[in-house]
Amino acid sequence: MKSELEKYDAVNSCETLEELANVIRDMGVDGMIQGRTKVFKAEEMALYCENFDLELHNLLTREYGIRQQAMYILFYKNLG
Repeated sequence: MKSELEKYDAVNSCETLEELANVIRDMGVDGMIQGRTKVFKAEEMALYCENFDLELHNLLTREYGIRQQAMYILFYKNLG
């Protein structure tokens, strides 16, 4: 099991939405990820991440910087 710091580091090291989705899958405990206020299904959140756009941003938790990293990746992907 990863420490909290390792989870943040794993999220922040992602350069693609696919990488981030795989980190989300790996973080799941019994298939679930604890968000700030509710519990999410890891696989469902990973699928949202792989198909991320700004209209879906509320479907990703802010925990571990997941939503922020997805927005960062999307922004820089659209610049290239």
